[in-house]
Amino acid sequence: MLAVTIRQLEYFVAIAEEGTLAAAAQRLHVTAGTLSASLSALEKTMGVQLLMRRRATGSVLTAAGRDLEAQARAVLSAAEAMESSASAIRGELAGTLSIGCFDTLTPWLLPPVLGHFADHHPRVQVEVHEGSSDELQQMLLTGRLDAAFMYQLHVDTDVERTTVAPVRLQLVLPGSHRLANRPSLRFSELGDEPAVLLGLKPAPDLIMSMMASAGFTPRVQWRLRNVEAIRSLVGRGLGYSVIMGRPRGDLTYEGRRVVYTQIADELPENSVQLIYPSGALRNAKVRELRQFALAELEQIGAPMQHWT
Repeated sequence: MLAVTIRQLEYFVAIAEEGTLAAAAQRLHVTAGTLSASLSALEKTMGVQLLMRRRATGSVLTAAGRDLEAQARAVLSAAEAMESSASAIRGELAGTLSIGCFDTLTPWLLPPVLGHFADHHPRVQVEVHEGSSDELQQMLLTGRLDAAFMYQLHVDTDVERTTVAPVRLQLVLPGSHRLANRPSLRFSELGDEPAVLLGLKPAPDLIMSMMASAGFTPRVQWRLRNVEAIRSLVGRGLGYSVIMGRPRGDLTYEGRRVVYTQIADELPENSVQLIYPSGALRNAKVRELRQFALAELEQIGAPMQHWT
């Protein structure tokens, strides 16, 4: 019989990720004493010290601890895949599915995804993590996410991808703007007007790069992380914006009208993608997420592309 248990590995990985026993205990809904006892038992079985405990800076992995963390993740991933396959054989899905989503995509993608699993796979506990592209990719690479929804142009790590829907950048103007009745515009036609742009990395760099390739440098007045706040500023006439998504209806939270206009400049192709580590599709829950995304989420591309 193996002396190391799956539970011990789960606890150890959580401690490594959170940096302190207290934070890991809060995440796992157990006591710090439980984690400490589990860690001590694991170290005794392995015959090495895995963590250096420091009051001021929390816990730091030893060299042996770093080696075990990588192996523990592989074991936990294999165990999850085995459990998922067994459930699939029985015709049911169960367990945890950790999904990441780029912040601005959350309103579009998460409601139908969560609704699908609630209606058809109620034994699946879906965990949701919103964040920047860099944060989500790091979580994928360290095993904290099973899959994530992101924009194609944001992906810069070695992962597998499934294209969900094509999307296109667009201009957002106040309803009273002098160019609001135009079906398409070039960036240059905006002149020196103030811009209100998304501040969530890496979107600002990509948008600036696209504008630069069109020979245009915007006068950025504000950068905000919240798309609805950006739309509200545009609705007040405080600037224009360049964003990807279009909610149903053209009114801001304050009831002011905004207008969406096609960008006439040439832009690189982009899409919403579901990304996941190599081998993740062995997990039946990830396969179900991918199948649902391909079958049901393509329509998100319609309100996120251009209009005439």
